Amino acid sequence: MKQILWSGADFSLSQTLESGQCFRFEKDAGTGAYTAFAGDRAGVFMQEGPDVFLCEGRPEDIPFWRQYFDLERDYGTLKERLAAGDAVMAEAVSFAPGIHLLRQEFFETLISFILSQNNHIPRIRGLAARLCAEYGKEMEGWSAFPTPEELARADEASLRRLGCGFRAVYLVDAVKKVCAGGYAAEELERLGTEELRARFMEIKGVGRKVADCVMLFSLGRYEVFPADVWIRRVMEAAYFGGEPLSLRALQETAAARFGKDAGFAQQYLFHYGRMKKIGK
Repeated sequence: MKQILWSGADFSLSQTLESGQCFRFEKDAGTGAYTAFAGDRAGVFMQEGPDVFLCEGRPEDIPFWRQYFDLERDYGTLKERLAAGDAVMAEAVSFAPGIHLLRQEFFETLISFILSQNNHIPRIRGLAARLCAEYGKEMEGWSAFPTPEELARADEASLRRLGCGFRAVYLVDAVKKVCAGGYAAEELERLGTEELRARFMEIKGVGRKVADCVMLFSLGRYEVFPADVWIRRVMEAAYFGGEPLSLRALQETAAARFGKDAGFAQQYLFHYGRMKKIGK
């Protein structure tokens, strides 16, 4: 029996799930319903106007999904703040006004964004699905995301056979470090943003972009501004007349313009730039 998950403006299930933040969901082309997977939880969701329903899933998981989709935040006020006096942000926000920032589990986010390096979204989703099928707990017709201990069974060769390529060695190192300690949620939450970024960048193959994505999409560090090719193109085209922009200048511009809302701004700009193929 379907149950109401949320009723209100400023949220789109499709825009949020398909904006490049997460890689474990499926869309039913016939009904428009989305199945979202998070760790060992799954839910089938349908949106009808402002109403979002949990159509299949455990009723006791509703508080989890409300937090996962960040449904309690006042996105109307947030978008007004971002768009004020900034025509580019106003256009990016209006392009996909229903995007929310997901609050995902740390380890799944870390592994997923290591897989995202030099990769495209359909392939990332395929790799994540294969990791789950090979190493995750078998559920009812699907597989949970593997825990660090479960993924520790994988060596570099087996991960390469799954198609992880050069990322295999990064995954092995990430799992080893997480299992060794220092990455429990309560420990990570105590660290300042710079300390947290440095902790993640101790993992082989994790640079600032991946570290910032993990901080933004799993730990609520909304002041960070993950920078990739799409963000660079948008920022160069929108604010610098197409002139090349260094990473340092990009980060300084984002901090000055968006402050504590930089992560939200990044997601609107990322999705807008990628869909409109700005600068390509």
